[in-house]
Amino acid sequence: MTKKISISEGFKGEETIALPLDILQMQKLLPAKKNLLITHIGYYPEARYHLRNREQGCKEHILIYCSEGMGWVTHQNRTVHLSAHTYYLIPAGEAHSYGSRDSNPWSIYWLHFKGEDSGLVQSLKGKPLALKNTGPQSKKHSLDLFHNIYENLKFGYHAETLDYISFTLLYFLASLKYQEQYLRNSRLNNENMINKCIAIMKENLEKKLTLQELSTLIGYSSSHLTRLFTEKMNCSPMTYYNRIRLEQACQYLKYSSYKIKEIAFKLGYFDPYHFSRSFNKEMGITPKIYRQQYDIPTDQINQ
Repeated sequence: MTKKISISEGFKGEETIALPLDILQMQKLLPAKKNLLITHIGYYPEARYHLRNREQGCKEHILIYCSEGMGWVTHQNRTVHLSAHTYYLIPAGEAHSYGSRDSNPWSIYWLHFKGEDSGLVQSLKGKPLALKNTGPQSKKHSLDLFHNIYENLKFGYHAETLDYISFTLLYFLASLKYQEQYLRNSRLNNENMINKCIAIMKENLEKKLTLQELSTLIGYSSSHLTRLFTEKMNCSPMTYYNRIRLEQACQYLKYSSYKIKEIAFKLGYFDPYHFSRSFNKEMGITPKIYRQQYDIPTDQINQ
């Protein structure tokens, strides 16, 4: 008889953070100590053969979010099946097991945390939660906060960061319970962020703005900004930025007497040939031919 394969961790592409014991001790002294304290957080993509069995439970609460595929949680003498965009919160100290389906393994975001706050944990535990279909952003809405927590932890365990994460976790859980209220605010914030991002791009058309510089100005991590921007605009921030730079190049070619190499330098292309290739790829013709279409007098242009 072939023994069934089971894996608790170590999946290709996984990302995990486990806070050191001394940091967990320090967290207890922070202003947010009466709220919630994260101990572990991570992401397992396509976690085939994933299986955990804890007959004595876990010291921390466990929140599992299935983003793709399928899996299951056995808790309180029943088995709950999780599919894409469903959550389950396992309370600390309660026996449980969970794992992925062999044929369609789940991808999960997960975190362990300690503490209680105003009955919020109690109201969420022990029941499957599906994100409500209230709009195109609903399927990813709370993951914005998950990524925010994870990205901040990647930068270290400073006291202010840990305090911020504790309050953000509370907000994260509240976003699950009060989804409509969260989405109402989230849509507005995301739209404001996108508008601010585009405004910064337009203010820096004549500078070679990098993704890291743009992310710093917005106050998001590069990966988080890229994900939100792409969801809204159907292209990455840098793709959009390069497009509007080339749109500005069109204006210069039509209405100015700048040389083509001068236009390239003005827009942050320090190699005129790179500028011409980029322009040709986007517009389908070279800058020189584009300019000739508008009959700029040749005595005004020295190409």
